[in-house]
Amino acid sequence: MATNNDCLNLVSLFSGGGGLDIGLEAAGFKTRFANDIVPQCCRTLEANLPGKPCVVCEDISSLTAKDIRKKANLSKDDEIDLLAGGPPCQAFSIIGRRKGRADPRGQMVYQYFRILSELKPKVFVFENVFGLLTVENGEVFKVVCEKLAHPSEKLHYDIKVFRVNAVDYGVPQFRDRIIIIGSRIGKNVETLEPKTFADPQKGQLRYRTVTDAFRNLPEPNEVKPANHTGRVHSKQIIDRYAELAFGERDNHTRINKLDPNRPSFTIICGSNCGGGKGHVHPYQPREVTPRESARIQTFPDSWSFDGHGRYAISQVGNAVPPLLAFAVGNAIRKQIFGFKEIPFKSALKQMEQTHLFPELFKKEVNDV
Repeated sequence: MATNNDCLNLVSLFSGGGGLDIGLEAAGFKTRFANDIVPQCCRTLEANLPGKPCVVCEDISSLTAKDIRKKANLSKDDEIDLLAGGPPCQAFSIIGRRKGRADPRGQMVYQYFRILSELKPKVFVFENVFGLLTVENGEVFKVVCEKLAHPSEKLHYDIKVFRVNAVDYGVPQFRDRIIIIGSRIGKNVETLEPKTFADPQKGQLRYRTVTDAFRNLPEPNEVKPANHTGRVHSKQIIDRYAELAFGERDNHTRINKLDPNRPSFTIICGSNCGGGKGHVHPYQPREVTPRESARIQTFPDSWSFDGHGRYAISQVGNAVPPLLAFAVGNAIRKQIFGFKEIPFKSALKQMEQTHLFPELFKKEVNDV
C-alpha cells in the first residue's frame, strides 16, 4: 500500500485490526506508529501494515508523546500530520449497556484527549458509534466535543462532526458512525461526498450488496484467503437457519439471515466472553466466516487476522471499514492539506476491492 506522498505521517491509536489504517494509507498517509492493547491485534498490524511501522502493544495510559515520537522515529520538531483512532465504543453503543463514562472503556476517550494534547498533530480523526450522540442525554457527546476542540489551554482545534453511514461510501453494509475531524492549521473538511446511492436512477453508483461482497470468494475452509473457516453447527441450528427468509432473525442466536440483494446488516464484534457471531449466510445454513465478514467490512483478502474464532471476528467487527476510512482520508488530503485526491478506482485496486465495483473495471477485465 505505497503512498505517493510520504510527508503525510500518521499516528494510529486504538488501531485494532487496522481498518482505519488501511483506508488512510490508501489516501496517501503513512503509518509511523500504531497502538493497541490486544496482542492479537498487534500481531495483525505487524504482519500486514506496509513499511513495518512501530507497533506497540501496551495500555495507552502508559504511553506519552515522547514515547510515541521516539518509537515512530520522529524528533520533537517533527510535526505529526494526522492522529487517528476510535476509543473503545462498547460503553456508548446502543447494542451495549450504555454505561458511558461509568464503564472503564468509556474512560479510554480521556486517554485520546491526553495524547492529542501532548502530540499536537495538525489534524485528528476521532471515530465512534452514533450512540455517542445520545448517551447520558447528550452530555458525553458535549464533553467529547469540548475536549477535542480544546484539549489543553493553549491548543485549539476547529472541529467538524459528520454522522455517516458506511453504505454511502461503497461499503456493502449499513453502518452508522460518527466521524469528528479536527484541524489547527486554518482549513478543515467541509464535506464527505458519498460514492454510492440507494437510487441508481440518479446516475450514481448503486449501493453495494452482499452478492457484491462475496463475488469470487472461494468456498470456506480453503487455504486462501485466511480466516475463511466457519463454525461447526448442530443439525438443529442448521435446520433453523435453512428455514429463515432473507432478512429474518433467528430467535435463538439473535442473528439475521443476509439478503443477497441488499447491503449487510452491521457487522458486530461480540465480546471477549465468547460473542461475536456472524450473520447467517444468504444461501447456506451457516453463519458467515470471519473472512466473509471481513469482505463485508471491505478488508483486502490479503489482510490476515491473527488468532482464531472470536479473536478474528472481534478485530473485523470493531474496525472502521477501510473504504469509509479512505473517503475520510481523501477528504482530509484535499480539503485540508491541498493535495490532489486519490482516484476512487486507484484506491479500489490498492485495497483489493475491485470485486465490489465490476462495472468500473469491466473494460480492464475484457482486455485481459
